[in-house]
Amino acid sequence: MKITGVICEFNPFHNGHEYLLNRIREEGATHIVVCMSGNFTQRGEPALFDKYDRCRAALSCGADLVTELPVTFALSGAERFAFGGVSILDSLGCVDELFFGSESGDIGILSRAADAADAPELSELIVKNLSGGMTFAAARQAAVAELCGEGLSAVLSQPNNILGIEYIRAIKKLGSAIEVKTAGRCGAGHNSSIACGNIASASFIRRMAENGEDIRRFIPEKAYDIFSVTDDPPADGGRMNKLIPMLMYRLRMMSVQDIEALPEISEGLENRIYSAVRKAAGFEELIGLIKSKRYTRARIERILMYALLGFEKDTLPEKPGYIRVLGFSERGRDILKAAGDNCRLPLIMKYSDIKKHGGTVRREYELECRCDDIYALTGEKPMPCGIDMTHGIITG
Repeated sequence: MKITGVICEFNPFHNGHEYLLNRIREEGATHIVVCMSGNFTQRGEPALFDKYDRCRAALSCGADLVTELPVTFALSGAERFAFGGVSILDSLGCVDELFFGSESGDIGILSRAADAADAPELSELIVKNLSGGMTFAAARQAAVAELCGEGLSAVLSQPNNILGIEYIRAIKKLGSAIEVKTAGRCGAGHNSSIACGNIASASFIRRMAENGEDIRRFIPEKAYDIFSVTDDPPADGGRMNKLIPMLMYRLRMMSVQDIEALPEISEGLENRIYSAVRKAAGFEELIGLIKSKRYTRARIERILMYALLGFEKDTLPEKPGYIRVLGFSERGRDILKAAGDNCRLPLIMKYSDIKKHGGTVRREYELECRCDDIYALTGEKPMPCGIDMTHGIITG
């Protein structure tokens, strides 16, 4: 067996993702395990399709085992997102390699950029650049350029490269034996507003779906058959529109101290948010009042979603406390057998497995279920919710 891991959102699963899974098979993988975001994603938004539909789509198009990246890591910046995913794959104890797409397609230069990002002397330069009003990403890129030259820093300007670098850093931090491989992205780039043949970025496809447009040509047929039978997502601006009234209410009920306790809040941002929410008549106006050169839209949207979901920086786990299985194929059973006694985290197949555990594991799982409860309010179809959720794993 050669087991390859993929960390992803599949929001939604599209032709580019199928290409990646096929490429992994061509590279010699016999089994593919996916660590996938659940119902909320890195951009601070509810996923276009729920995690069960996205799991079914992945299994129908080449994945063998789908595990869930806990919401406290999925709804995070690149470093924490990557660390959570790598921790899940490493803790299975049987994953041989991690494969990801990148703009660079060159694992050597990404590894050198990861080493540069961990250089002790980099921190002081980043702090200096941050004081000039740069975002963290821009501050780090400029610092690497100063230390190592423009050639190496250039890879830090592209989102999939950045995630790949964070995967490599996470593997080093964990002392994991997982090897890393990358393939250059094909077709449309990340966040591109232009399709390339039958390949389009996930953000482009989401915008089409939310506007009620047909996304068929960008989705593998088996995945489209799964997505097309659902009544979701609402074609009136998408799921996020359903959450905005609740979000605005929640923010107006929060004190400055409540906002300060949210993850990713620093340097007085809580005061800016507290003031903005009392002036803004709607979500876009609120974002506009908070956004600056220093604070990106994605970071602001994550912070606002933390507020709605009840996250606090002091209670976020450092590492995932369990591995939740969303679904598997026959080959996925092989992966679970290979994990066996090597698995270093509780393996959660159904709700009754949680009853065996208390403390942190149960608290993390209950938080996940509360977030699923809120996600269920964004769609038209019934969805299992609550801490007594008994929705079974998906097999195929």
